[in-house]
Amino acid sequence: MNTATLSDILKARPLLLLGLGNPLRGDDAIGHLLAENLEPLSNGGFQAHAVGTAAENAMRWVREAAGGTVLLLDAVFDETLEEGSWAFYPSDQLDSVCHSTHSIPLSMLISYWQKEVPGLQVYFLGISIRSTNDMAPLSPALRQTLQSLTSLFYE
Repeated sequence: MNTATLSDILKARPLLLLGLGNPLRGDDAIGHLLAENLEPLSNGGFQAHAVGTAAENAMRWVREAAGGTVLLLDAVFDETLEEGSWAFYPSDQLDSVCHSTHSIPLSMLISYWQKEVPGLQVYFLGISIRSTNDMAPLSPALRQTLQSLTSLFYE
């Protein structure tokens, strides 16, 4: 985990945080739930939105963050990380670690956003999961990660 990098990103303004994931598929919901936790903190320089599995619907918010920073949060299947751990991934690796709940490949979507909004910085923070059982709650490891990441925004 690279906390220093995350700390720097969290200071960027404008900052748009987009939480991805399917709230009906257990640990896959982690990004979506984190964004829901942070939506009350939204103000002029910071916005958080839970976008479910359709990040492409966030284009309006991406344009509003023009010249700013977008932080995407989503579940990843990365066997090199412990469950609940997180890492930053370059967009060209996303299609291999993100599962198929997205309607558009995230690498393609990020590329499109960066062409449409000059100067936009996009970061992808992937949180390692092990299961996506239908209608399951978050695993204990993911509940802890959700709490620790949420607390970073309240410091």
